Amino acid sequence: MLGEYRITGRRAAEISASVERGVATGALPPGHALPPLRELADRLGVNPNTVAAAYRLLRERGVIETAGRRGSRVRARPVSAPRDQIRVEVPSGARDLSTGDPDPRLLPALAPALAEAAAATDARPVLYGQE
Repeated sequence: MLGEYRITGRRAAEISASVERGVATGALPPGHALPPLRELADRLGVNPNTVAAAYRLLRERGVIETAGRRGSRVRARPVSAPRDQIRVEVPSGARDLSTGDPDPRLLPALAPALAEAAAATDARPVLYGQE
């Protein structure tokens, strides 16, 4: 049984989000057994296929692992972790791509192109199919 934490939802995405919230808050710790498909479906008043879809989403996201008739459990180590919890030092000479921001030193200067565009006397938009 889940103890204090209750999985909620009527759709697969809602059910999977509820389980993920439980995992994120620690209410569903690593190794914790999730209820059997049919039992959770009965409790939530949904079709067992809906819970199966939710468990499939959770499995694909790396939140749970399933072992056939032995049931589904919260993974011991989630596949992904929040970025602020990962502390990997960038080696000297490597580009740090983790922020997703480009290196401003590698971007072209836009001022000349913008000035040229502003100075153009015939500044009509060029549409698809036109030269």
